[in-house]
Amino acid sequence: MTTDGDQGEPDLKPGNVARFVVFGAFGELLARFQVLELTFWGILAHRQKRGMTLDQRLAKIEGWNRGVLGNLVAAADLPAELEEEARRAVEARNYLVHQFMRDRMPFLHDTAFCERVGTELAEVSGRLDDFESALGEHTRALGVPEVTDDELEELGLANPDPNEWFS
Repeated sequence: MTTDGDQGEPDLKPGNVARFVVFGAFGELLARFQVLELTFWGILAHRQKRGMTLDQRLAKIEGWNRGVLGNLVAAADLPAELEEEARRAVEARNYLVHQFMRDRMPFLHDTAFCERVGTELAEVSGRLDDFESALGEHTRALGVPEVTDDELEELGLANPDPNEWFS
């Protein structure tokens, strides 16, 4: 959010707040699509052959990390209905990343426009909720293990130290 003058106080004009909310919703959706990629990694990791060495497994994961969401979806071999929804999710993600904000940025000074954009993002979020739920059912049916909060805590991932992770 922009600041008002030298004090560094946030400028809480309605247009600024509305724009800030749009950026927050946009960022949340992008983060959720990143986490969605990890679900596909889980499916692919679950299918790896037993007896692979750690180096072989890491090489596979490194390849997935260089890949794009669409390739992960194709490799996951989903049931037809779920694959179609996954393709729509990929299209939505790609549109958000490459065009959505660029098309709307010049008009985000308008509070009413920000509300419409917020509604669009909320609709995408709702569709993503439904897809994540269906994909979760599928991964459980495959026997893909879910990581619990306790396991994250044990691994030290529940509350990462930014000084360690981002330096």
